[in-house]
Amino acid sequence: MSARGGFRRREGGPWAVFPLRTWLSLSHLAVLALPVVVLLGSGALGLDLRNQTIWDLEHQGAVLSVLVAEQLQAATEERADAQLEDLGVSLSKRLREIKVSTLAGIQVTDQRGIVVATSGEVLGEDLSGEAEVQRALAGQQGVATKPRGPSGNPISSPSRRARVRIFVAVPVRHGDSVQGAIVLSRTPREELQALYHMSSVRALLFTAVSLWLALCMGLFAGYLLTRNLGIVAAGAGRVAEGHFDAAETLLDAEQSHVADVARLASAVRTMSVRLEGRLAYISEFASNVSHEFKTPLATLRGTLELLEDDPDMSSEQRAVFLTNAQAELARLERMVTGLLLLARADEGGTRGSVSLQDLLARVAGRYDLPVSGNAGGVLGDGVQLESALTNLVENGLTHGGETVALQGWTDGERTGWIVSDRGPGISSANLPRVFDRFFTTRRSEGGSGLGLSLVRAVIESHGGEVHVSSDAEGTVFRVSLPAEPD
Repeated sequence: MSARGGFRRREGGPWAVFPLRTWLSLSHLAVLALPVVVLLGSGALGLDLRNQTIWDLEHQGAVLSVLVAEQLQAATEERADAQLEDLGVSLSKRLREIKVSTLAGIQVTDQRGIVVATSGEVLGEDLSGEAEVQRALAGQQGVATKPRGPSGNPISSPSRRARVRIFVAVPVRHGDSVQGAIVLSRTPREELQALYHMSSVRALLFTAVSLWLALCMGLFAGYLLTRNLGIVAAGAGRVAEGHFDAAETLLDAEQSHVADVARLASAVRTMSVRLEGRLAYISEFASNVSHEFKTPLATLRGTLELLEDDPDMSSEQRAVFLTNAQAELARLERMVTGLLLLARADEGGTRGSVSLQDLLARVAGRYDLPVSGNAGGVLGDGVQLESALTNLVENGLTHGGETVALQGWTDGERTGWIVSDRGPGISSANLPRVFDRFFTTRRSEGGSGLGLSLVRAVIESHGGEVHVSSDAEGTVFRVSLPAEPD
């Protein structure tokens, strides 16, 4: 059966799969039933039922002790040597009447522990070996819990079903001496039987209402969750199929009353937007690569065709063609190397603490350039950041001569560097394109047009920005990165 309609089993997967509303409803019902489970499973209810039985027997024993003592006192007034066994017949008759009301078994023993009166049928039984009777004959109250076999009575029966029987023995005092003991016994109620007998129309109604409320709460909570989870699932499915316009449908789910669902919807929408941007980037990247590779490949193809079609070509002419072919191969190699570096920059690298001031000093020392200001630390890939700075320096040296200068800066939560030169500047037409892949004004000199694209990719992968400004007095590249938290 499907997850929507019930449960299903799948190899290696969860044993049962239910809709979220079903899980929530079951969890609410489980919480509602938990107190009953705890009462039954922990034995707390059973212990309380035994204690109640002990208290009842103790109260009955106290009353019977007074009753028997009064009867013994009356007997001794008539005959000075009267003993408890002399009251056996009349006392037994009275105990049977009491048992009808209390349902407790009652035995009266003399000082030796011999039963002289009982609510049952057996007289003369020796109870002197029972611990509770020994305590009662010693003047203290005794209590014992003894096992018994199953009663076989139904749960609705008034007869109790517990597998133990409680015995309480209280002393019978006459004057300053203990003349005997009263032993009362009764089976406590079983837990399930107690719950059954406590049930009433009002209790059943309350239970039904509680179950209904728990079920409604589970269904309502499931509705709140599944309503927006359904939107997220549908949106994610459309994104997986390549329909990135589905990201806009997730805006409603971001307003969910459930914070986790709102965050999930926001994360899926952000993922969708980034995937769309990444696919657009890859498409543009592939188009740029295809366009840039066509020219050197066409040159190489033409060169090979000319060399093949003209076997009598002069060595000087052949050398020219071979030189051109080697130059195109070198250009292709530079572009491939630049593309690999660009791809690695987009992927990001191993991040750690990087001191931009140390990085500026290292690169400036390599090219003998002046450094001013003070840059802070960032979390990033030191190799990639040094590569970006090196590309900016070499770009400045290429276009600005030896007038390149480096400056570090820190401003609150941002830090970075500035690379400036005193070259002729970048034309207003070319300025917006300087970071485009394969854009270069030095193609004839072997430029690949990937250096500044690599700079932008590295800086943006570190959460930063790079800006350029240029005029007739020179060009300034300003890099801004998130400062490393203290």
